[in-house]
Amino acid sequence: MLDTLLTGRPVREMTSSANDGISEKMAPAKDGIRERPVMTTDPHISPEARRRRDPEATRMAILEAAEELFLKLGPADTPTSRIARQAGVTKSLIHHHFGSKDDLWDEVKRRHFGRYYEAQRKMLTSSQGTAELLRDSLIGYFRFLQQDPHAVRFMSWRFVEEGDDPCQAQEHELFELGIERIREAQETGELRADLEPISIIKSFLAMASHWFQSKSLLCQMLGSEDDVDEMEERYLDDVVKIFLDGVRPRSASPQKNSTDV
Repeated sequence: MLDTLLTGRPVREMTSSANDGISEKMAPAKDGIRERPVMTTDPHISPEARRRRDPEATRMAILEAAEELFLKLGPADTPTSRIARQAGVTKSLIHHHFGSKDDLWDEVKRRHFGRYYEAQRKMLTSSQGTAELLRDSLIGYFRFLQQDPHAVRFMSWRFVEEGDDPCQAQEHELFELGIERIREAQETGELRADLEPISIIKSFLAMASHWFQSKSLLCQMLGSEDDVDEMEERYLDDVVKIFLDGVRPRSASPQKNSTDV
């Protein structure tokens, strides 16, 4: 290094080569003094080559590309070659990480539904059955759909499929927990005892999802000049009021209606 500074001979910079990703490159001079060698990435190395060196990055790129295409085109009409092209990998890497296209779709479903499952399971296992818990569950489901614009389309593809669904076990667990909490609330008199718990659950799921299934039409019906976010919150507030009024005993007085969570 001293010889370089004294003689002015260029210092070489190490960059990627064809074999190990490292090659030499002339380092720039600053005020007549060459900088020390630094490591840089060879621009000729393809994204595919970089991903091979990072299996987790490869896996995530495939999952994200597959999720986008599955939700847009449907699993049956999404060829593996298109997923590979969008993810910037080869088809063989998809098979290496996930097996078949059906296995990849199953993993997308687990990843997508898991976001809601974890939050809802925590709520149902950490609380006793009350009307307030039911209210929070309705709002939680609405917020899940609100924060994930593809959630309704994802569930639609799930429901039209035939065969095993890897999310069924988690879905059944949530239903069982929900039924148990509702029965607790019915026993204490917080909820009407003449309603089937499964009907209560299905009702709030339908009421929450309907907004996102028909959002553009509902916005037109409610007044296109209004702010969409404002209309969305107004719809949720009305749904909570209507739903709770229907499931509480007739003698029960109204409680909190705010949809803040």
